[in-house]
Amino acid sequence: MLQKIIDFFRSLFGFSKSKEPSKPPKKWDEIPDTKPEEEELVVNEEEEPQDGSEIQPDTIVVTYEPDPILEIPEVEEPPVVTTTPPVIEEPPVVITTPDPPTTTTPTENEPVSASHTPRFLWCLDNGHGKKTAGKRSPKLENGEQFREYEFNRDIVNRMITALDELGVKTYNVVPEVDIDNFLEGRVQRANGKNSDLPKLYVSVHANAAPARPGKWAEDSIHGIETWCYHGSKKGRKIASVFQRHLIKKTGWKDRKVKSQSTKQFYVIRKTSMTAVLTENGFYNNKKQCKELLKEEVRQKIADAHVAAIMEIEKKGII
Repeated sequence: MLQKIIDFFRSLFGFSKSKEPSKPPKKWDEIPDTKPEEEELVVNEEEEPQDGSEIQPDTIVVTYEPDPILEIPEVEEPPVVTTTPPVIEEPPVVITTPDPPTTTTPTENEPVSASHTPRFLWCLDNGHGKKTAGKRSPKLENGEQFREYEFNRDIVNRMITALDELGVKTYNVVPEVDIDNFLEGRVQRANGKNSDLPKLYVSVHANAAPARPGKWAEDSIHGIETWCYHGSKKGRKIASVFQRHLIKKTGWKDRKVKSQSTKQFYVIRKTSMTAVLTENGFYNNKKQCKELLKEEVRQKIADAHVAAIMEIEKKGII
């Protein structure tokens, strides 16, 4: 009877009858994940990766070898059949008055400028704005500093100038400078742009390798890569064309065409058209940063984009 009373008071005040020590809590990686697979995660789109510099090292990335060519023949014009009209002999005409003064007019032998017939509307996106945090290199010895928003706009403006002269239709998605990432706005502008032509989207960037704030990245990380939407055959083909021309023009390391199945870049995933994103060198690689600041190197990068666009304009995509 006395033992029962003791046990009652022990249970009342939380004392355990057992003398065994309590087990330590399980480590974090030993706790089973009981979250249902079908439950959808709520993701803040502004926190999703925007470009290659924000891809975590442990993220699974699919790398493709660039296609050597777009295997799409150009549209052949039907042969022009010419016929020679019969020659009708007429009696000679005797001119008794002076010939009137003549004026020169174009003839078939004179060169006639043929304008390009646009095939697509190219939505050109100069990723990031002046208000985007980071996105700049450490300072060089001479005080120069690479700023990605300025580089991206410089390349896109060079592209638009050249493409306008070639007769290609373009749309500058974000001409503003004093702006932040503006991700949703970029996509809405491109998706909402009225066009009689099919639209294609190209986002221009410079890359950054993992490094401590204000410090240069390892010298071994450099080169060019182009991203496309995972599983998009058209996206992969277009990205392959841009990657090939960029490597040919710059001679830089070929980091291939890439995609990833989860957490894809916002502008690639949300645009209603085929979209690619080019990463033109690493601005926190000291050697490559110096190259990206050079006028002639920027022109090569812009020319490579233009060459890729002209190839697609002429040959199309499947």
